[in-house]
Amino acid sequence: MIRIRELYRLKPLRNLRLIAGEAGLERTVTAAVLFEYDPSRMQLPDFYRGDLVVTTLAYARGEEQLVAPSLLALMDQGIAGLLVKTAYFAQLPPAVIAAADRLGTPVFLFDETYIEEVILELTDLIRGRRRFIGFEKEIDALLAPGVERTQVKEILTRIDPIGAPAYQVYTLMPTMRLPGLDDRLDALFTADEALARRTICMAWKHMLILVVHMDGDEEQDAAAWVESLLERAQVERAALCVGVSGQYTERSAYPIALREAIYAARAAKLEQRLLMRAEELGLYAYLFPMSENPFVCEQCRRSMAKIVDYDTQNRTNLFHTAKIYVQEHMEIAAAAKALYQHPNTVRYRLGKIQRLMGMEDDATFAPMISLMISLSRILGEEGKE
Repeated sequence: MIRIRELYRLKPLRNLRLIAGEAGLERTVTAAVLFEYDPSRMQLPDFYRGDLVVTTLAYARGEEQLVAPSLLALMDQGIAGLLVKTAYFAQLPPAVIAAADRLGTPVFLFDETYIEEVILELTDLIRGRRRFIGFEKEIDALLAPGVERTQVKEILTRIDPIGAPAYQVYTLMPTMRLPGLDDRLDALFTADEALARRTICMAWKHMLILVVHMDGDEEQDAAAWVESLLERAQVERAALCVGVSGQYTERSAYPIALREAIYAARAAKLEQRLLMRAEELGLYAYLFPMSENPFVCEQCRRSMAKIVDYDTQNRTNLFHTAKIYVQEHMEIAAAAKALYQHPNTVRYRLGKIQRLMGMEDDATFAPMISLMISLSRILGEEGKE
């Protein structure tokens, strides 16, 4: 984080001038947030203490009466400070100036500079060496079931305030202890300004999530891009599994893109692959959402426990037989060969499993055992983390 006084370090800000709230120059800033909404639709709880709000006041163009109420409400919310570009208003109402001085909320005016450039410069300055942290709550919110389009838009004002014509998400999942990964990538982004400007980096759980901005008609070779990135950062390639989302243009698709990249990285780890694209997920596209459903997970554990308990009490190996059966695509002959058993022995064991599961003469047994074995594998891997 930085202090508001440090805004004078921003070279792109032309003719930056403080017009009120000088007493708050030592306030700390944790995020730069764009504010260009119609105040009648604005949800002020989405602005927090520590936010430095940047605006052109475009929403009030031709309706000057909107300026004072909206800015007063923002300051009452406890924001750290306010940056106003003089595109539409060369000065602010006296009531705003008085409130800023009373609350100690610094208010600055600046000219000409593109507001997008200001947001990017502020974000770089705020993050500094802390580039990869600070957005876990926002990612959790985007991944929450039933997140609405309006919520996505609000969250992205913090994660990706500027956006791009198109974007793609990469998830880097270490397969072993990899100290200094974020430091190496941070050094690369510091050295390559163009790369840094088109890449948003976020740490989430045990992964690093990279959102890469692209031109609308740009087709990016995902494998080549990530190989180049890790080579330049001097990161051992074999130490990471990478998941790649599809390319999207709609910002409302952020939750989908995030899930695609995260699920693809997890699937790559399970399949012992270095990289997996979202379109390669196959059954995993359904299994991973199931693994996040407590009811489904409990049903799976109960059924698996019946088989494992039977094996323990009777010194059998039904569970291993089920795993090989699924591994061999539910083909009895192939499973028998892999187990060095007669096909009838495999049939007998599968019949025993059916009875334990209460699925005698049930045509859905094969897909059900496949789903349960695959899901138990995912749950088992998660338990190791």
